[in-house]
Amino acid sequence: MAAFPHNFLWGAATAAYQVEGGHDADGKGPSIWDIYSHLPGTTFEGTTGDIAVDHYHRFREDVALMAEMGLQSYRFSISWPRLLPAGRGKVNEAGVQFYSDLIDELLAHNIEPMITLYHWDLPQALQDEGGWEARTTAEAFAEYARLCYTRFGSRVKLWATFNETIVFIGHGYINGLHPPAVRDPARAIQACHHVFIAHALAVKAFREMAVAGEIGFVNVLQPHTPLTDSEADIKATELADAIHTHWLYDPVLKGTYPADLLAQTQALWGYLALLQATTRCSVTTAATLSV
Repeated sequence: MAAFPHNFLWGAATAAYQVEGGHDADGKGPSIWDIYSHLPGTTFEGTTGDIAVDHYHRFREDVALMAEMGLQSYRFSISWPRLLPAGRGKVNEAGVQFYSDLIDELLAHNIEPMITLYHWDLPQALQDEGGWEARTTAEAFAEYARLCYTRFGSRVKLWATFNETIVFIGHGYINGLHPPAVRDPARAIQACHHVFIAHALAVKAFREMAVAGEIGFVNVLQPHTPLTDSEADIKATELADAIHTHWLYDPVLKGTYPADLLAQTQALWGYLALLQATTRCSVTTAATLSV
């Protein structure tokens, strides 16, 4: 009978905006979700993350519950605007202290912390400058990542840069259901490209700073199989696989975009702001791959 590896960690994961609350506490800046969720009709029954489960104020109780459940690891995301209210520049020390205390509490209960740097809550200040459509956001992300490595890197060994890129790009820039509520495939391509650059810059910083640990990214894997063996169904499956898998993994693992999809992109949308040369910074930047 197959068994899990001896070093396999049983754990759970959360996203900052979904659990923390404290949306404006102790100097935190607004994220795109803080703004978007307050717009009429954007969320179910007008729900917001202003309070959520109040993890920001009750994290010690939450960690005690994790220990009671027998969790060996806890993956949580850091709220970028809680550390850097403007997305860059001045550090909010109260925000740093919160995550430092959370990490210490986890370690005191023998729970391995894992940090996700980005789980969709972009600082609104950066969105106002263009968000992920602007390369400057990728550069700001690298600054934010360096701050996290400096403050938490001695205690945290497991890191992820981005959580489910296809979700926040797809819902944010194609079907318009998440902030910034855009419906434009061309803008989605540009935003996604800058996310890959941000990932590469963050991993580059991780290695330059010699952080003792592993870093990778988290994505949703969506395997596809043809409905029939017809040529049309096979081609449709190949296209879906290229969009949902190769578009997201090839830039990070190979440093290039899939050639067939680049051709499709140019033909379908008449737009290609992606140069193969600019993706070389991403090649082999994932030490770990999470699904």
